[in-house]
Amino acid sequence: MKTFGKRNDDLNYCKRTGAYAVIQNEKGQFLCVEEVNGYLFLAGGGIEAGETSEQALLRECIEETGYKVEIVKFIGEAERHWVSTKYPKDSQHNIGILYACELLEKVAEPVEIEPVRWVSFNELEERLFHEHHLYLVKQYLNRL
Repeated sequence: MKTFGKRNDDLNYCKRTGAYAVIQNEKGQFLCVEEVNGYLFLAGGGIEAGETSEQALLRECIEETGYKVEIVKFIGEAERHWVSTKYPKDSQHNIGILYACELLEKVAEPVEIEPVRWVSFNELEERLFHEHHLYLVKQYLNRL
């Protein structure tokens, strides 16, 4: 598994494994969640106890976008270690499991408040928060 960053052993260790969707529209744009700070995130999130990565992805996509998705292809896994300014006493460890997905019908209003929008690859490359997610997207698109 490709690793970005290093664990800071002097801090509390916080591990989070999540499943994320790479969804493109007919224009080749990517569906992202935009945080108030301007960072972009792929739709998806943490895997809860008893869930598979696929189940978590389907649940998270509905919660964040209101849309069902169809998982088309497993892309890969990568991990990132970093220290967040929001949690400076914790050494964050995110393991991202990415899938190529298709957007299906809207089934609910999003539970999350962050806006969802389509972005170009260039904007994704500039503003995607997790570098390990970008690495996997580039690998999927053969842009490494």
